[in-house]
Amino acid sequence: MNEQSMLVQLPLKISLRNDASFKTFVAEQELIAQTLSNLQQPDKPQYAGCYYFYGPDGVGKTHLLQAACRFYSEKMLQSVFFPLMDQSLPLIADVLVGLEVTDLVCLDGIEAILGEPAWEKALANLIAKSKVQGHRVLLAGQMPLADWPIETDALRSEVFSIMPIPLAPINDRDSLILALQRHAVNRGFELSLEVANFLIKRFSLDLQELLTVLQVLEQASLAEKRRMTLPFVKDVLAR
Repeated sequence: MNEQSMLVQLPLKISLRNDASFKTFVAEQELIAQTLSNLQQPDKPQYAGCYYFYGPDGVGKTHLLQAACRFYSEKMLQSVFFPLMDQSLPLIADVLVGLEVTDLVCLDGIEAILGEPAWEKALANLIAKSKVQGHRVLLAGQMPLADWPIETDALRSEVFSIMPIPLAPINDRDSLILALQRHAVNRGFELSLEVANFLIKRFSLDLQELLTVLQVLEQASLAEKRRMTLPFVKDVLAR
């Protein structure tokens, strides 16, 4: 096995988060909902191409990319996920060569390779060829597309074919409750409206913080074999 083929297989060994699913993602923006619908129709060539999810930490960028990989895997389609910011992975630009034959390629933390000519050329080539093949490339990062520090003409010309999808934190209380309840169902238990409201009032409107609390409560519920009632939740959080 040569070095390049070994590197291509690395993302396949990266475990997807258990909660990474389209079912557990709640979006207030209509554009995001439409994009997710398009991504779940891999047989429709009109939805092929490159999508770029961007926004601050905690808005669900990695969640969406891993959810897409999970969806494609469940449909028996090929997908790969590269966490480009992970410096422990010996990734080189050549890892993108030939991936246009893959149904879905997800690149998380795109800032890590911008400004690198070899990476930019490989990315531009991947985007162009994937669309011809009827496949999809998903990118995630923090900065708007217009602010990318592009160094090469190859990527500069291809960037116009990328669909930017801005992500924002969930601020609506009802959307937060829905997200919490979806995550609970995904974990195998029900979260009542009463408990969800209590958690939001007790802690914050930050979904990631609330999900951390939810994980603690789930572990306590399993250990003590008790249902997730409001008295139980108050008891656990008071310890």
